[in-house]
Amino acid sequence: MFTSERLLIRAWKESDAEAFYELTQDEGFNLYPISVYRQKSIDTAREWIRNVKGKLAVFERESSQLIGMGGLTPWTWEGEELFDITYRLRESAWGKGYGWELAEALVNHGFRELGLDQITATITSDNLPSKKIAEKLGMKFDRHILLLGVPTDLYRLRRT
Repeated sequence: MFTSERLLIRAWKESDAEAFYELTQDEGFNLYPISVYRQKSIDTAREWIRNVKGKLAVFERESSQLIGMGGLTPWTWEGEELFDITYRLRESAWGKGYGWELAEALVNHGFRELGLDQITATITSDNLPSKKIAEKLGMKFDRHILLLGVPTDLYRLRRT
């Protein structure tokens, strides 16, 4: 678990299943899909929580409401072992700076606590808000890729 000024970021618990199910029904949360997170039931949400790797629950500290998901997920691209950043929020949390705050906290955690050398972001071409966050983090566009059948832009940030 770690925090930012307004966010609590922690591992998922099975007791989060109902709140996670509700989150995955939010249209904003699902707007720019590469991976589909929408759950069919609380039971499928609970199963997802049991099996998830690299994704964390994101709560607004003041209200304790689950507002999204973030993380640094290990993945392999063309034989290279990488960690991909996720910052995905429900629509009611948009426009408040939470995406930037979450992304910044994850990058700091990845470089300082996990000792990563670089972090990637995979972003659909039409997801301009996420691209702005990636660029504000200092990420650089690397190339266009096809990820899970979805045209995607790959960004990279190397530890300085």
